[in-house]
Amino acid sequence: MTSPRLLYIQILTAIVIIFCPINAMGQKFEVASFRLLPNDVTAFINPVTDLNGEDCALIKVQASDDFAFSTPLGIVKRMDQTGEIWLFIPKGSKKITLKHPEWGVLRDFAFPSKIDSHMTYELKITEPEVPHPNSEIRTVINTVRDTLVLTKVDTLVVTKPIIRIPFSFTTIATIGFGGNTNTVSGGVMLTAMRRHGGWFHVQSDFGKIGNTSATCDKTGYIDGTMPFYTGKTKHSCLQLTAGAIHRLSSKVSIFEGAGYGYTAVAWQLAESEGGGYVKNNHYSRKSVMFEAGAILTLKKMAISASVSSIAGKQWFGSIGIGYKFGK
Repeated sequence: MTSPRLLYIQILTAIVIIFCPINAMGQKFEVASFRLLPNDVTAFINPVTDLNGEDCALIKVQASDDFAFSTPLGIVKRMDQTGEIWLFIPKGSKKITLKHPEWGVLRDFAFPSKIDSHMTYELKITEPEVPHPNSEIRTVINTVRDTLVLTKVDTLVVTKPIIRIPFSFTTIATIGFGGNTNTVSGGVMLTAMRRHGGWFHVQSDFGKIGNTSATCDKTGYIDGTMPFYTGKTKHSCLQLTAGAIHRLSSKVSIFEGAGYGYTAVAWQLAESEGGGYVKNNHYSRKSVMFEAGAILTLKKMAISASVSSIAGKQWFGSIGIGYKFGK
């Protein structure tokens, strides 16, 4: 049988557990709201990139600066602003942990959806009220008579904003190689675009064959007769192309287009044949040409590679390196 003294201690312990406040357990703050700020372009205008070079998302936290934060993918950058804390976090983040030295820890708060790069979000934290030592405690008696409480629930549909790709301009110095005579040429390529745009490319070997006295076939025959040649040749090549360019990602773009191409080759006759040059019709061609290729952008450096052809008869390859202006 339980003694009266032991029974008294058990009852007193139960009363203390029931009526004593235990507000020191757990965190003393909570997340009031989390939402997308569709009209806030801070993360897009001033991007911060993670270790993979991807642009981060920005969370503007309305809380005191004593808070600390962490995510499974890390916090790339923190900026303490007036009245709020800016957190730049990697895209695809799903959770965040909030810590305060006095009010505890809220672990793994889950976002409603995956975080997108370039987007800005708002996180509001409700903090506990800190009582003032000199404040007076007053008893307020409210009398309510026939009060009708109407609760209205509004549904806010947030539309993801359309992100306008910034304008960029690129100039690239190129070098080409190919054709029936393996001609080496130099040139320049210009691009202007947002998500889509245009480009212009000109290449030449800066050669000139001058006036020719006749024409010959591939092997050098002129009207069925093979004259003597000195072995000296002249080359001339010009390529003008333009078209459309398309941004596949922040680093890769592709382009395609058409234009005009001209190549000419002349062989020098021997002195016994009267000298001068004859134009080789097999290696000379002027016609419509096409070009297609890709551009790899690494920060401000642009690297291009393309292939082109004059009427599908003579083929050329081109590579280049240049500088990108804009984002």
